Amino acid sequence: MIPLKAIALLLTTAIQTTSPSSPTATTFHSDALHLDYTYSSSLAANPSVGDQAIQSQKDTSTGLVKAAVNCLSLPLTAIDSSHGFRMIVILRLDGTCIGQPTAPTELAALATNALTQSLQRFGTPLMAPSADYLLTTHPAVVLSGSVKSEKYGTTFYGTASCTIQGKDAVCWEFLTNDCSRLPELIAYPITFDGESSQPLIPAKFAQPCKP
Repeated sequence: MIPLKAIALLLTTAIQTTSPSSPTATTFHSDALHLDYTYSSSLAANPSVGDQAIQSQKDTSTGLVKAAVNCLSLPLTAIDSSHGFRMIVILRLDGTCIGQPTAPTELAALATNALTQSLQRFGTPLMAPSADYLLTTHPAVVLSGSVKSEKYGTTFYGTASCTIQGKDAVCWEFLTNDCSRLPELIAYPITFDGESSQPLIPAKFAQPCKP
């Protein structure tokens, strides 16, 4: 499995970042992934945080692990810490770079590994089972988890979704310390080239929040 500790490092750094903007719509476009993803511009893109996390992982890796990390990128890192904390991360695993495409049967392990390593930064997370669904015509997997952080005095909630686009695996991570804000985060729409737009994750997969 590709090491995803870079996202865990990213999460710790991002909590210190405050770059709020007006709550309008922002669209992330990727020619390589042939998709458009729209989210609230109250989450400000901060590519330098993602670049630092990936570089840190490269600097501490060797051999095959380092080669694998070279095939990992974070096309989008968007953060809002003006009222609590919210973050969106898009992760791309380049199948051409690795030398083989990701199989649908590998998506659950990829999503679980990504979200677990992010939440483990703050303690021992509680992880829900993954579930399969179709994202337009693309096989996808979703799961959620949470972790109580003694350091920050709050609970972090996360949802991850991974799908396949061509030879690549693409994953989204949504992280917040306010569970009630997850339904909005997971519902931001995605459009693949030539396909209709739909929420990235169906509402039925929203993490239940304790009163």
